[in-house]
Amino acid sequence: MKIIIDFFASIKTAIFFICLLTLFAIIGTVIPQRLEAINYINGFPNLWQPILWLGFDDMYRSPLFIGTLFLLSASAIICVWFRWKVVSKKLFNRLESVSIDEIYALKVSKKLEGTNLSDNIINDYKVHTLQDNTRIAFKSYGKSALVGGLILHLGLVLIFAGGLLGLILGVELPINGKEGEKIPVPSLKVIRAAYKADNLSRKARQIRQFSPSNPKLEEMREEIQKLHQIYSEGLMHPEFKVAFDKLWVEHYSNASGTREGIKSWNAELRFIDVASGSLFNETNVSSSKVIKVNEPLSYREFDFYLANWNKNWEKIKLSVDYVPNIEGWEDYKPEEGEFPQNIQVSVSEPFSIKGFPYSLVISQFFNDFKISKANNQIFNSSNELKNPGCIIVAYDNEANCEVGHTWAFGESNAKKFEFAHASTNLPLKFVFQDASFCYEVTMQMSYDPGKPIVWLGCFLFCFGMMLTFYVSYREEWIIIKPDKSIFIALSSNRSSEIIKKELPTFEEKLRNGSKEDN
Repeated sequence: MKIIIDFFASIKTAIFFICLLTLFAIIGTVIPQRLEAINYINGFPNLWQPILWLGFDDMYRSPLFIGTLFLLSASAIICVWFRWKVVSKKLFNRLESVSIDEIYALKVSKKLEGTNLSDNIINDYKVHTLQDNTRIAFKSYGKSALVGGLILHLGLVLIFAGGLLGLILGVELPINGKEGEKIPVPSLKVIRAAYKADNLSRKARQIRQFSPSNPKLEEMREEIQKLHQIYSEGLMHPEFKVAFDKLWVEHYSNASGTREGIKSWNAELRFIDVASGSLFNETNVSSSKVIKVNEPLSYREFDFYLANWNKNWEKIKLSVDYVPNIEGWEDYKPEEGEFPQNIQVSVSEPFSIKGFPYSLVISQFFNDFKISKANNQIFNSSNELKNPGCIIVAYDNEANCEVGHTWAFGESNAKKFEFAHASTNLPLKFVFQDASFCYEVTMQMSYDPGKPIVWLGCFLFCFGMMLTFYVSYREEWIIIKPDKSIFIALSSNRSSEIIKKELPTFEEKLRNGSKEDN
């Protein structure tokens, strides 16, 4: 047991654990977190197995990270205990616990010749008399510096303990909202169920990726269904709602008043309490509060962080014309005057064209259409409306099947139209005219029960540092032998070179005090 305690009390052990946590943090920064297994297989073809096996895909909640943090906490607790044993002796029992050999061994010391100390000087000191009538006089200054080191280590313990508590009991939940929406927030118990369901689902997908017949999958599926049921019911009985009253973006302006870069993303929110058991029975409403990136808000036990900001393109204006001689559509003949048409439709919502027998829907909209040269994948290169395009799909509602698709681009994109014409199988030509959007934000809602403990630990750590480095602790020792010979010594938490400069002052004080008494 002593070997284990000495191991954890060693500063080398603490440094090792700190370096290990730093290494894990670097790995957690380099490796994207909480993705699907296929992302790690494609992104790290030679390392995906140890990444998944060691839990590096969710580094900060992996057994390795939590275990290392726990061991570092244990090391800090043992250091606090040993430091308290040392400090308590200096605070309460310093004179009785010191040996005369320790005093003689002090580097800053001197034997006084021709000096007889008066009783008035000795009375200012605590005195301990040995069996041979040798007297040891002691006085100390700046005892708070001794407590500083203890407080510093105690602060570290609280920081580590609060971090562990947050990792084990803390939860996070993303909240997506548009302007004018009210998003229900369920109770903490329900959020825990959703958080657990999300983790289980991700683990189940990983297992299914490599072992589709694993019997654990059925157990996990049943557990996930129960958790989803708890979450669904919890949304109908929320604790409160978040109302997204206003979303806007501020820009920098130059001297001429022209907008330049983005200054801040802003969301004006209200928190609305809900009576127990009812989704619509709203009670107390908070005042409006503005949340920005790096400026979080708190409500009840939750913290809200602005995590993402998107333009949600909702309404698309298109012109549509008839295209003859499309294979498979020989029987479709629109009436004279039906085309061209101008329409405004919503993304992902079905719409109809006058004279066309099937339903249509914009299945995908690209506000800044690009094609990757590496793998021919289509993606948005920005959030701005620079190079818009969309895929329009026609459905037969009765047969419940797709009957064709086509593309829509702006009139100026002739090359894109050639691509669209070559890939279409509908007798319609769509031309993009304009699009309107609304802002959509994602807030990260988190509950961290360890946060107050971490903040208290940070305060104690800083306070302990100030006491340790800005308060000087000094001990004055006087040994008076029965033959009247005198030995003096000084010790401090500062270097011996600094305390040596104070020895002449100490000696002069003793000599002058004796002269005045005489």
